Amino acid sequence: MTKSSMTLKTICIVLLLIACILPAAAAPVVQLTNDSAFDAYPFWSPDGARIAFVSSDGVHAGIRVMERDGQNPVSVTDDRSWNLFTEFDPWSPDGKKLLFLSDDGGGLDLWTMNPDGTGRVRLTEGGRITPSPGLSGYGADWSSDGRRIVYTSCLFENAAIQEGSPAVNLSAIRTEANIWIMDADGGNKKPLMTDGDARLPLWQPHGDRIAYLSDGSGNREIWVMQSDGTGKAQVTFSEGNVSEYAWSPDSTRIAYVVAAPPETWPEFSLWVINSDGSGSEQLTTGNWDRSPVWSPDGARIAFRSESRNQTLWVMESDGSGLAPLDTDNSAYMMQQWSPDGTTIVVSDLNDLYAIRLEDPAAPASPGFEAIFAAVALLLVVRLLGLRKQE
Repeated sequence: MTKSSMTLKTICIVLLLIACILPAAAAPVVQLTNDSAFDAYPFWSPDGARIAFVSSDGVHAGIRVMERDGQNPVSVTDDRSWNLFTEFDPWSPDGKKLLFLSDDGGGLDLWTMNPDGTGRVRLTEGGRITPSPGLSGYGADWSSDGRRIVYTSCLFENAAIQEGSPAVNLSAIRTEANIWIMDADGGNKKPLMTDGDARLPLWQPHGDRIAYLSDGSGNREIWVMQSDGTGKAQVTFSEGNVSEYAWSPDSTRIAYVVAAPPETWPEFSLWVINSDGSGSEQLTTGNWDRSPVWSPDGARIAFRSESRNQTLWVMESDGSGLAPLDTDNSAYMMQQWSPDGTTIVVSDLNDLYAIRLEDPAAPASPGFEAIFAAVALLLVVRLLGLRKQE
């Protein structure tokens, strides 16, 4: 056998190896619910043992709690009214209470209960926590010690415009809101703002500051204040409106979504900024990227994209290592990271699913297969070069 034929044979073998390389395996997905209801808004208990979620028949909504593997789902509210939570985590920091919205005919108010449905306590009366169940960006949040709750109230003198049964004129509903604070038992209610332009309050995970969205500067931006309402300071200064945000687990950074300014190409980009307003950094551009969720260690961010070839993505908190979760369902949303970082639970608005992460501590990478393919390709190029020299 000549050297030339050996080289050609080697090239064929390498090309065969490249052709046989399989793409990186998709993250394994386990279906957690399978019923006729619309299951959404899953949230992990602080110890990661249970998942609370909202289950709706399209007319009413109730709250259920199940084990992390989907076993033993239990309805902890009745399904004959509206009992729900949306963008806010219902679990108290110690996992002993659930904070939720309930409508007994007088509008949505805040309640707490034990995770098994017992011990219901009404916290607000006619508080108008949201202007309508279909509108987002309102709600409530626990303080890090579980002793207080910050919430929005759309209660204004002309709140009667929300009436008009059987149909409600959505264009007439006031979307303004003020931010209030109260004790965990509903006592000592106090307004922190009275301008009517603040919403989506989120308590600092470790500390006494509260972040919120406000239109006070012209754009909708992130602001922070102390829990007594003092020290209000603007954090972001964006060209477009901020629509969503999330504190990092250590409270030092905030991930947020910025909409493109009017009369520009529409997009939603992800940014990260220090909680003192310094060091803003754009992580994504040119897409419709939303719903950033931090990993428990603060090293990575999962988000949903409405424009890329995959729906769910994970990247390092500095924007590097962008990688899809490679799931087949483009409807996945409402992603929430488990406290141990091993699983992401999602909803497709029909059922809930758990996406298992093979190595939650490892940063996203191109994978061994991709690296092997690159090395093999370089070898082919080298061998072709040797042939030309013969």
